[in-house]
Amino acid sequence: MFKKTKNWTRKKKITVSVSVIVLAALLISVLYANFKPAELPAYSLAEAKIGDIQSSFDTQGTVESGSTETFNAASGVRVMSVNVSVGDRVTAGQQLATFDTSTLTEQLNAYKSAFDKAKASYTKSANAVTDAKRELSSIQAQIPALQREISALEAELAAAENTQVSVPAVPSYSEAELRALMEQLRAGGMTEEQIKEIVAALQQQAGSVDVEAAIRNSAAVKKAELAQKQAELSALDAKKSVYEAQTDETVSELYKSVMEQKSKEYESYKALVDTLANGWTAAADGIVTEQNLVAGELFTPKTQQSGGMDLSALMNMASGNSDVAATLTDIFSSTSGADASVGAGIVVENYGEFYASFTVGKYDLLDLKVGQPATVSSLDKIYDAEVSYVSATASATSGLDISSITSSLTGGSSGSSSSAPVKVKILNPDEKIVIGFDVDIRINTEKTENVLTIPVETVFTDAGENYVFVYNAEKKTVEKRAVTLGIGSDSVYEVLDGVKAGEQIVMNPKTALQDGDKIAVQ
Repeated sequence: MFKKTKNWTRKKKITVSVSVIVLAALLISVLYANFKPAELPAYSLAEAKIGDIQSSFDTQGTVESGSTETFNAASGVRVMSVNVSVGDRVTAGQQLATFDTSTLTEQLNAYKSAFDKAKASYTKSANAVTDAKRELSSIQAQIPALQREISALEAELAAAENTQVSVPAVPSYSEAELRALMEQLRAGGMTEEQIKEIVAALQQQAGSVDVEAAIRNSAAVKKAELAQKQAELSALDAKKSVYEAQTDETVSELYKSVMEQKSKEYESYKALVDTLANGWTAAADGIVTEQNLVAGELFTPKTQQSGGMDLSALMNMASGNSDVAATLTDIFSSTSGADASVGAGIVVENYGEFYASFTVGKYDLLDLKVGQPATVSSLDKIYDAEVSYVSATASATSGLDISSITSSLTGGSSGSSSSAPVKVKILNPDEKIVIGFDVDIRINTEKTENVLTIPVETVFTDAGENYVFVYNAEKKTVEKRAVTLGIGSDSVYEVLDGVKAGEQIVMNPKTALQDGDKIAVQ
């Protein structure tokens, strides 16, 4: 065979050699493709380490002036003078406008009349409830005692009807016989006085004594007394039912709600009239941004504001009670024909300070404190700020919520929710801070120092629990561990349990990654 190859030409030898090499390479490729090890998934790692965490609260707010002052006027008041126009700069104490409030007297009296009627109705209803409760308490104390008396009479009557009295036929009686007779008479329900009379007659032999007749007469008396006590109990039960109905506070609570609302309406309108009577003066330096008054004319608000209670809803609540419906109609008729709307007459704003205001719910409110540092972002620029105001109470909608009244009277719960106002002061404002614009707000809340932290990208959730994959460098495998987290920021979490400092944690683990899997480290 070798001799044959020696006779090959150089060209043929080269061709054969190349063919062999190619075939060998193909064979090696096929073998490697079939038997090569699977490529491991590659992940980046992050170290669990000690550090600080700065938590933050992010929201949006609206820019407003530091001291916007809105002067509200009542519909129908006569404007006497107007001393400013939009764009005018004013100084503290400067007079803005004057009014003639005599045109509001009738409306003010109507509010007072409605309040007085509502107060009288509530007082009458509340007193009736108090009286009924007192009488009901007295009756409830009498009934058990009367029931005990009836039970005793029923027992005595039964005993009297079943008693067989044996009177000795001999003309004289021994002490033992008299004692036995007295016990029989007592068992028959006779009183001690009646028994003494019978025994005395027997001892004196003063005529014949019909003991059986005496017992029968005693039973008749007991029956009459029992009937009387039973009639008294029936009367008390009837009174109890009446007073129980009168102790229902539904109507009283309804009148109370109406009275409170009418009191607010009257006091609010009276305060408004007093302010108008004194005229308007600027409380601080500022600029007039709105002016809606015309001297010599009656004021009409640009936007009609409706307020107060919904009479139709209250009438539905009083359905079936004609007295209550008539009373409510009388109260509301006092102000039914008047225009009670108010509106902004003049608005003065102070451009010296700017704030961003927003509202928060009860859980976020706990994290916010006056003085916390913050930032405000507007038109791609970031301004330093700080929390300047956190309300101590939640704000509520104005006016009376009929649904909440209904819920309180029927024992239900109100579905309304509340929020608390918060303000941050913008420390370095410029022309890009415009009143009325929305801005982004970030407030630095809680800061925790020297705690174990891991990147937020390492944590994943499975069946409601938080987990991470910890890398074992020797085995090149990962271990799935549950972790307990504390506070967090945009980038890291505090780890309370599950990971130790210095351990390597897989970043952005895929759902396919399982406990014990091998990985490659990027």
